[in-house]
Amino acid sequence: MLLQINSRFRRLSVKTAKIMAFLILPLMLSGCLSHWFLESSSRLQVENATEEFSIVGIDVLGNDGSVRHWIKETVLPGERSRVEEQDLVGDFTLRVKYTRSKDGSGKILKDDQPFELEGGSLYMTVTSEDDSLVYKFK
Repeated sequence: MLLQINSRFRRLSVKTAKIMAFLILPLMLSGCLSHWFLESSSRLQVENATEEFSIVGIDVLGNDGSVRHWIKETVLPGERSRVEEQDLVGDFTLRVKYTRSKDGSGKILKDDQPFELEGGSLYMTVTSEDDSLVYKFK
């Protein structure tokens, strides 16, 4: 008799486990829970390979109007920034603030570019071409 009850309980628990797995699977594949499987932090280091521009900061603009300061230091021509990390994944606007000087002084200009972040590490090299900045990512 005891063996018969154990057998029924085992069948019931396996069946319950299958139903629970079937119900939980769609939840795990939803947007917010997908961060469990994706890296949500992005690291950035900037190299200023220009000769006449100083980068005075890099911001990330969200679609909701929010602004996050990513690189806060001035990167003079020929220098590299420190690696900075932000918890960012998705589509944003990258704003590079710069001056037309070798020492970071002068009027601050801004260049906005659409940008997609997928997490991980980025190395951005900034060069100049015809009085504008060119960005290359590795």
